[in-house]
Amino acid sequence: MKSFLQYITENKLYRFDDNPITPKAQTYAFYPDGTGSGNISKWKPPSDWSQETGLFAGQYHHVLPYAVPRDTRWIVTGSRTKDTKPTIFFSESDKERIKAHTSTLSVYNRRQGFQKTLRGERFAPGDVAPKPLSQTQITDPLSHIEKHYDIQFVSDLDAHKKELESKDIHHAAEGNFEVA
Repeated sequence: MKSFLQYITENKLYRFDDNPITPKAQTYAFYPDGTGSGNISKWKPPSDWSQETGLFAGQYHHVLPYAVPRDTRWIVTGSRTKDTKPTIFFSESDKERIKAHTSTLSVYNRRQGFQKTLRGERFAPGDVAPKPLSQTQITDPLSHIEKHYDIQFVSDLDAHKKELESKDIHHAAEGNFEVA
């Protein structure tokens, strides 16, 4: 039987933003195969991508990397087990900017219309964003991230990504990277 704490934790979803959430939802474009998405406020997606207005949220440890400034690139390798944490890589040149960043952590009830996507994230469709249960300002995101990830800073993030790919090491990446 699940404890009350487990039940509460399993039924909450989280997201990080640079500012508190407003009632207006955001418009996202989705890859044709449904495996990825992007907020279209700053770019125009290809014509074969579908678009939907709503809000993403997810499990706390999955959204933690978004506590850094939005234009910060990062790479995650490895997986979470009882004894290990995944590793997150950032560029050394972003270190001080990440440390100084303040973001807003919003907490939602999973039952607020959030539906699971093909990638396992949760998305609440609609023009009005679900109302958060709470919003908290987070300073020094690295102190929060290090509880769930091993953090490494590298001098050349593009080169590190290429090295992972050449060794066929599974990874997830966020941001624009050089294409070989």
